[in-house]
Amino acid sequence: MTKKQKITLVSVFAAILIVIGVIAGVLNHRTVTEGMKSFQVEIISERDHYSETTDCKSDAEYLGEFLRTFEGCEWQDSDYGIYITGFNGMQEDMDNQYWWCVIVNGESSTVGADEVPLQDGDVYTFTLKQGW
Repeated sequence: MTKKQKITLVSVFAAILIVIGVIAGVLNHRTVTEGMKSFQVEIISERDHYSETTDCKSDAEYLGEFLRTFEGCEWQDSDYGIYITGFNGMQEDMDNQYWWCVIVNGESSTVGADEVPLQDGDVYTFTLKQGW
């Protein structure tokens, strides 16, 4: 294979990767919905033998904005947005690697709660996980 063919092959491969990335971004993009939304919040902690689902309504645009007013949610601001430390007295425990995982419609969120748009009909699950 000549040097020119190798360069062409690498360029084509890079272009394919870029196209796949753009398509994945478009498919995973969630737009912000204005107005009142109805959704569910689930809180699950196997450590504490706790599971509760609450029907909620809010005109907040993002999950983090809603959580700052959600009764029972314990949080603090960080350089990266809202950081959830507990729900209803069930605290994270960094010494034992317990932390709150944000799950949207059954899939772990890839962004922080301040970047998750609230959507009508969605289910937001907060699960106390152990281990990094």
